[in-house]
Amino acid sequence: MGDAATPLPSSTSRSILIFVLVVLIIPQVLLCEGDNDVQYTACSHSFNCGTITNVSYPFWGGNRPQFCGLEGFKLECHEDEYPILEYQEQKYGVLKIDQHLRTMTIVRVDLMDNTCLHEFRNTSMMDSTLFHMTPAVRNLSIFFGCLGTPKNISNEFECLYNDSRKSAFFMDDIFLEREIQFDITSCVISINVPVLQSALYDIARGISLQKALNKGFNVQYSDQPECPACTSSGGLCGSNSSSSSSSFTCYCCDKPYARTCNHPGTFFW
Repeated sequence: MGDAATPLPSSTSRSILIFVLVVLIIPQVLLCEGDNDVQYTACSHSFNCGTITNVSYPFWGGNRPQFCGLEGFKLECHEDEYPILEYQEQKYGVLKIDQHLRTMTIVRVDLMDNTCLHEFRNTSMMDSTLFHMTPAVRNLSIFFGCLGTPKNISNEFECLYNDSRKSAFFMDDIFLEREIQFDITSCVISINVPVLQSALYDIARGISLQKALNKGFNVQYSDQPECPACTSSGGLCGSNSSSSSSSFTCYCCDKPYARTCNHPGTFFW
């Protein structure tokens, strides 16, 4: 004898099911039919500058207010050519942003046009808790105000130091570990600059230090782990700028929430 047939839902059961679906779905649809929350609308805008487009959280700047991003991720557009990010009073030109991989290619603004500096500072990103160098980055040391260095070597150049021309030279961290043919203590000051390993190979093939530095270096950045759940619920990630801790906030079409858009009748599985 075969299995008993499954009985069809009664008209009463179907009516209850339709009623439940209406109760769950209609409030959700109507909730965002009217005027959206002001902060939600503001954070729906993306940052665009030059070839860098559609940039969103954790970045802010331009038409994106501070509460749309995180502290340390402010972008300014430089002459509609490229964004500038300032970290610990040092400016970086942003050459590329990959928001899927959470990486940026950046270059020190003070080294973009001239390898001879007026202010000698190490790269602030090297000691950052927000940004971390990727494995493709190597450290380059540049020495200034040097005396008694050999002339006509590929990594030597001249710069003004205290109104007089003195030698300067550069070497990567691996070369520094080897025995070198001159005393680096004869130099007045040095700085450390991250560069792409591929740029070091290009220097070995004959490109200038300036061109190598202009290729920038890659950093990985972090955002808040709550963001994916917020966006999955239809929200936009941001921060509570009124809080001293700048805690994570999920901006939704009706109002801000702590983590996700808890709209009436909405279930998150």
